[in-house]
Amino acid sequence: MPIDPVPLDLSDFDAVGVAAELIGALREGSIEAGADASVRVPGPDGWHDVVVIGRPSGHVVLSVRYGTLTASRLHNVAAALEERGWLLDDDGEGATQRFPPGTEAATIAFELLAVAVLGGAPRDTRLVIPEI
Repeated sequence: MPIDPVPLDLSDFDAVGVAAELIGALREGSIEAGADASVRVPGPDGWHDVVVIGRPSGHVVLSVRYGTLTASRLHNVAAALEERGWLLDDDGEGATQRFPPGTEAATIAFELLAVAVLGGAPRDTRLVIPEI
């Protein structure tokens, strides 16, 4: 059964609640299924996506890949992620932040929302897309 994308309005105060609910459901689903589950928060053209991965262990991982960014945006986004304590991926093409089991979904949601608009990315409505 296909799952419909969920709108996430980054300019709305309630975005953190919507994101926290999505993260909680993703974590719960991955634990129950015993497998990784993920959703993608796509950026507008020319900007970065943020992927949220739920692990069966209860960990949640946020991931940004730099693939489509211009050199200037890549520099700005990568520097901002590093300042936030994100870890550079082994291939140097992105960065991740890991949250251990028990981390409040709202804490992860605040980080997701902050990272989605790094480097000047627009605060628009994004369709959160399940990755199956």
